[in-house]
Amino acid sequence: MSNTEALVIGAGPFGLSISAHLRDLGVDHVIVGRVMNSWKAHMPIGMRLKSEPYASEIKSPHGGYGPGEYCAQHGLPYNNRVEPLSLETFVDYGDWFQQKMVPDVRDATAADITAVNGGFRVSFADADAITARQVVVATGPMPYANVPAEFSGLPSELVTHVSEHHDLSRFKGRKVAVVGAGQSALETAALLHEGGADVQVIARTQKLSWPTKNPEHVSALGHIKRPVVQLCEGWHCAFWNNPRAFRTLPENYRIIKARTVLGPAGSWWLRDRVEGGVVNVLTGHRVLEATAKGSGVRLSIEGPERSELEVDHVICGTGYRIDLARLPFLPEELRRRIETVNGYPTVDMGGRTSVPGLYFTGAPTAVSLGPSARFVAGTFNFPRPLAKAVARYVKGGKSAPVTSDSTEQAATV
Repeated sequence: MSNTEALVIGAGPFGLSISAHLRDLGVDHVIVGRVMNSWKAHMPIGMRLKSEPYASEIKSPHGGYGPGEYCAQHGLPYNNRVEPLSLETFVDYGDWFQQKMVPDVRDATAADITAVNGGFRVSFADADAITARQVVVATGPMPYANVPAEFSGLPSELVTHVSEHHDLSRFKGRKVAVVGAGQSALETAALLHEGGADVQVIARTQKLSWPTKNPEHVSALGHIKRPVVQLCEGWHCAFWNNPRAFRTLPENYRIIKARTVLGPAGSWWLRDRVEGGVVNVLTGHRVLEATAKGSGVRLSIEGPERSELEVDHVICGTGYRIDLARLPFLPEELRRRIETVNGYPTVDMGGRTSVPGLYFTGAPTAVSLGPSARFVAGTFNFPRPLAKAVARYVKGGKSAPVTSDSTEQAATV
């Protein structure tokens, strides 16, 4: 068993950024996980990123390690605005960032966290246990994939979540229903259609949402009229991208906005691949019941009128529902000590939970810190304060555990 000051669980954009900042601050730590695994194994081939290229950067301590620098070094075309990155380019960029900034990632899967005197003992399915004074959970949204209750009785051969598919080619020639109105649902539907599947989108919303294309160039005056931040563009974005401003909102409002800012919606560049009769879309409809029929699924659908639809498979693009009970390595004893709001762990500006030495980052912190926590853009807001909080803990300057009333606890970080 080895000992370390801090252990980072997760090697996606947030975990890599946090590790880079911890290295910069000289904090002894270990980072574990499969590098960029959520993107490599759980995103569909042919996908493009919803975010602008400049907002797809994994934040490093001193800059200079963005997708633009990666593309320049590898002779690849790159435009900082409007032209979205392909999944392949982003994954390769993430691997390059890791090799340059975080070269010592351990490919290990956390199996259990046990609170011990002075810290935590973390065991692994495929490596020796590690004892750490502090643990940072940066596992991303994948453990929280949400399949609605109406599909719960059906096997995975008939119903899956969008995150379960990297290669959609197996659906060629088959009839597939895609449930949802967000980017993941709509892009999955487009890719299925382009791959030869017969696709039906079912969306509760009365109308699909397609934000307008950002301008290709923004002048100095344009930046004043329409601020450009990592999350998105416009004065509303400047607010939603500001964790301290977000924390001033009433709790119930934060719960709603943590999920709904920038969605559900599809990217401007995706619209022509879905609308205009390209893909069959039922808006204002919801699935009431799903039952197995033969080798497929029969859907009972409610809209202006009740109807039924038979398909070979259903793919749910129904987002993620944060529930710490779904983290396989987090035991109930420890989970009960973590204060939560609507299932989300309550954290301060440094990512600290009510359990001293235990931190969360990324999507699970969205109710505490705002919607940018759901996106790569959030690496510009959270890894540095979290790394500083870890460093302060090392020096014995830790603050009291966070509570729901501790909204500004990390102001000195």
